[in-house]
Amino acid sequence: MRLADPLDQATGLRRLFAADTAFRAVGILGPDARRNARVTAGLGLALGRRGSHALILDEAAAPHNVGSLLGILTRRTLRDVVRAGDLAQAIHPAAQGVDLLAAQDGIAALARMDEREVLRLADDWRGHAEAPQWLLLNSAPGSGPSLSATADLRVLVLPGAKSRLAEAYTVMKSAHTVWPGSAWLVVVEGAEVAAGESLFTALRETARRFLGIQSEFLGTLPRQREGIHPILADADVIGQAGNAGGSGARGAEMGIMAERLVGLPVGEALGFEQYWQRMWLYCRMTAEADMKRARDVRWSGKSG
Repeated sequence: MRLADPLDQATGLRRLFAADTAFRAVGILGPDARRNARVTAGLGLALGRRGSHALILDEAAAPHNVGSLLGILTRRTLRDVVRAGDLAQAIHPAAQGVDLLAAQDGIAALARMDEREVLRLADDWRGHAEAPQWLLLNSAPGSGPSLSATADLRVLVLPGAKSRLAEAYTVMKSAHTVWPGSAWLVVVEGAEVAAGESLFTALRETARRFLGIQSEFLGTLPRQREGIHPILADADVIGQAGNAGGSGARGAEMGIMAERLVGLPVGEALGFEQYWQRMWLYCRMTAEADMKRARDVRWSGKSG
């Protein structure tokens, strides 16, 4: 579904003569918040090193979120953006080519807006900078509906242990139920290559059999090296180990994964503003479903 986004004549003319740049949204999901954050940050930094502009929309809360991982104190969130009506006010520079937007309360914040406000919010970005080429949506495990579910391209972060397969499958099933028909890539985080491929095969067959999902293997991130400080280990994971004494093996893998993402077919082309409209529609549907469930509970209580 390609979303319509009429605003006014000036906006239409600006878009008509603007450069036609590709935009991709990627949802990063998985049962482990810290692993999700590491993969999200690593992909964002790898895309930035390639010369792309990535915006990370971070739905997870500290300490296991992208902001904490990158050492960024996010004083303003998407909720503050909604109140101020200016998206740029809550954007935090994270690295070369990478920006961060904290959105722990994103669904509730967008659901309170009307459609024109959301489109104006996204369009006003152009008054400050060019729209990003990539939107990476870092989900918060166990927190209910997630904006990451709206992405047509999804990366599932599978912990490198057989005991976590059921959790990862549940995450995949929940997102598929909310928004089916999306492309899935799987990253095994914290395993050697052979073990990672075996875990992916088990998950792929289960998802194909019971959900009809066709997933692809994006790669394996090796286990963290023992005996080094967690901060240095995280720096290795996200590709910043060059000055931290790390081997950089995970950072190299992140670069390869980002290269694969760039090479994937775009599918349905949505612009930056149009994608905000999609997220808003999802938030409104989620809010309406919650209200209906609450009414049903009250009604059943009265009738009982």
